[in-house]
Amino acid sequence: MRKVKNIPLFIFYSLAIWGSYFLHYYLTFFCFDATANLGLSCALVSFVVGSVAVIVPTPNGAGPWHFAVKTMLILYGVADNQALYFVLIVHTIQTLLVILLGVYAWIALSFTKTPVSLGGPTELTRPAK
Repeated sequence: MRKVKNIPLFIFYSLAIWGSYFLHYYLTFFCFDATANLGLSCALVSFVVGSVAVIVPTPNGAGPWHFAVKTMLILYGVADNQALYFVLIVHTIQTLLVILLGVYAWIALSFTKTPVSLGGPTELTRPAK
């Protein structure tokens, strides 16, 4: 954080990323009959608990995230099997999205003619005007 020159932009991007991540998670609630009627509060609680569970050092959050979100859904009245299907499908979709966007970014960067400097200034490290 010491080298970040444009802290408001950094905070905005951070909040936008988390907001997009939550929106993606919340919208998947409507894809399943068992979770479609749970509402925003259940989505927010299970999202926060799942995000905290990812702190447990496992590859890609596999295991603790599934357990935490499944447990929260069961506490909100979702059947055990339905909660398990939800967490497995949502985690798979989120992982595939990250992979696909990473491949897209890799391909897009390979076609740019501008050299990318790892040590040079970026939008986040340039001084605010």
